[in-house]
Amino acid sequence: MHSKFISLNLDFLGFSASMLCALHCLALPFVLTFGALSGLSWIGNHAIESFFIFLSILLASLSLIQGYRKEHQQLTAIYVVLFGFLIILVSRFMDGNWHVILAGIGGCAVAAAHLINWRLLKTYKR
Repeated sequence: MHSKFISLNLDFLGFSASMLCALHCLALPFVLTFGALSGLSWIGNHAIESFFIFLSILLASLSLIQGYRKEHQQLTAIYVVLFGFLIILVSRFMDGNWHVILAGIGGCAVAAAHLINWRLLKTYKR
């Protein structure tokens, strides 16, 4: 049942993964500044970024497509998640501040898509 957002449902997991991705991207410059001193330089690894992106795509695909097909038939969440992933894709080709800003915006958009999907599921619950 999708009545509570903070539970083990796909939208909550997708929202959490997307927000972790966005926080990772936005906090990365600060963490790397102190990374050499604290052993956190691994967090800047592209494999970590790729893992978060893959996890976000997997959870978004499972949750949003299932919500659309079986429940609400509204494309809003899917449009928002596609926008988010497009911004994340563009950020992968940018350097410096633009990469950080765009990846953070994309991650927040993906997280917002999960919130939208959750609200739609509550609204159109049959």
